[in-house]
Amino acid sequence: MNAPIKLLLIAFALCRRGIAAMEFALVAPVGVVLLLGISETGTAMLIDRKVTRASYIGADLVAQETTMSDEKVADVFTAMEAILQPFPAGAHLRVTSVWLNPDTSATEVDWSEARNGDVDSGDYELPDGLIVQDGDSVIVTHIVYNYSPLYDDFILGNITLEDKSYMKPRRTTKVAGP
Repeated sequence: MNAPIKLLLIAFALCRRGIAAMEFALVAPVGVVLLLGISETGTAMLIDRKVTRASYIGADLVAQETTMSDEKVADVFTAMEAILQPFPAGAHLRVTSVWLNPDTSATEVDWSEARNGDVDSGDYELPDGLIVQDGDSVIVTHIVYNYSPLYDDFILGNITLEDKSYMKPRRTTKVAGP
């Protein structure tokens, strides 16, 4: 090999001026993806906690009543949506009173109200042990929230967050519905 070319290759191999820029170019994309992923995960976790809290509060508010009117149900939905703020509205909210029918010995929907979705009707599957005596009831609130991350097309797309809360009425065996 020719001496000047050999010296040029040795000088190029020993040169350290562009190493930091090259390292940054290799590490920066990974760092940006990690930063965005941590941010989106934190936001999704916050919304999930808000959905759980709103579901619990909705069941608690209804369980304190003896009768529910359309206005009271609308107030409960408004309270549940307020808990989900500042995130966009549009969650599917549902409040259902489920009771153990003494005539059929089946858990059935007594009444159900919903905002941004469908109501429950007919037989209702409850976790074991919630209702043990004929005529008793339980209030079920169900929230479904579709979270669209800021970078939704980048990795995961929309994430569906949902929660159900169960609460026994406090002042009566069955809350009368609207």
